[in-house]
Amino acid sequence: MLASVLLLACLASAQSLDSASSACRTQPALCARVAGEETVVPQAAQRLAEFGASVTAAAVVLNEKHQQELEQKLTQCANMAREKVLRQHMGGRSPTPAECRETKEFGGKVRTRAMFLGEEMHKVALACAELELGALRPGGFSREPRYRYNKDTRQRELISSEKEEALLEEGCYSELRGTIKPDIVIHSGNPLLPLAVYDFKFPCVSSAQVPWCKYKKGPHADRWQNEVYYEALGVAPKPILPWIGVMP
Repeated sequence: MLASVLLLACLASAQSLDSASSACRTQPALCARVAGEETVVPQAAQRLAEFGASVTAAAVVLNEKHQQELEQKLTQCANMAREKVLRQHMGGRSPTPAECRETKEFGGKVRTRAMFLGEEMHKVALACAELELGALRPGGFSREPRYRYNKDTRQRELISSEKEEALLEEGCYSELRGTIKPDIVIHSGNPLLPLAVYDFKFPCVSSAQVPWCKYKKGPHADRWQNEVYYEALGVAPKPILPWIGVMP
């Protein structure tokens, strides 16, 4: 049965790829740019091709039950991250509002305690998420992928971690201007075709109401982070808070 499905997928994708260029010229919104390539591939055909190529990894459909399992693990990671960092830096207690606002050298940088604790919690939560999702959905998720989105052509491009690191080392920060970098992206084997998007949020003072960040400068100035994510990735992102879990 699996062999038949794969055969049909390969035949369908081969037929679709023959007309990829013309289809993309007429309907660019249906296409996604393949990182490092000059061409674009229709999403329907690419989904079939990715299915055949990643059956042993991430051909699992993201149904409601599976998504709930993933979100439960991500929530557990958020809980563990907050507990661990507060034990390490605050003796296990939550900081007061005044302590959150305190600005001095934390972790080798001058910043607020809130920024420092949030960054440390993110590191722990992301490492946990990578471990848990690697067991639940191998090959079907990405940790902190960086995307560039062209609003005119409505195409997204994935910037590899190697390229990102090289640009940062060379001081070419402008090359990454306007890009986005969500914490966790769930996909079927191709990060250019997201199925779900998540961002960890760690308020310094416990609160159920944590707004998304608002860009202060750059191409997305005065826009909310979740709005930009949705426009670029086509999936409404969800925040994850410790003890509260995944929020809509």
